[in-house]
Amino acid sequence: MGSEAVKELVKFPEVERITIADLNTAAAEKLVSSLGQEKVRVQKVDATCHQDLVNVLKGHTVAAGALGPFYRFEKPIVEAALAAGVDYVSICDDHDAASAVIQMDRTARDKGRKALTGMGWTPGLRNILARKGL
Repeated sequence: MGSEAVKELVKFPEVERITIADLNTAAAEKLVSSLGQEKVRVQKVDATCHQDLVNVLKGHTVAAGALGPFYRFEKPIVEAALAAGVDYVSICDDHDAASAVIQMDRTARDKGRKALTGMGWTPGLRNILARKGL
C-alpha cells in the first residue's frame, strides 16, 4: 500500500519531496528506480527508534504511514511525527492502534498538527463511499 501511495503522490507537481523510510531499503530503492523521479529518495530508518524517526521526519510537511503491524508501530510513529512537527496520515486498519491515535488528538491540536488514522480502504475510503451512497 505504501508503494502505491508513492506512485500516486509523484504525479502531483505540488509534492516537492517524498522520503521512503524503511529498515529494508532494497524494495524502496527498486521502486525509486522504476519511477525515475528525483524528488523521491530512500532513507534507512529503524521504526523502533524514536529519535531516528524524528530526524527523518523533520522538514517534511506530512508523514504517511503504512508500516504494520499497526498495533506495534502506529502510536510510536505518530508520536515521532508530532515531535518532528509534521502532520500524519495512515492506512491503519487496527482498531486498538487507531483508538490510541484518536486519544492523541488533543496533543496533536495543541502542537498545531493533525493525526489522521484509518485512512486506508477499510475503514477509510469505504466509509466515505458509504456516506456518499456509492
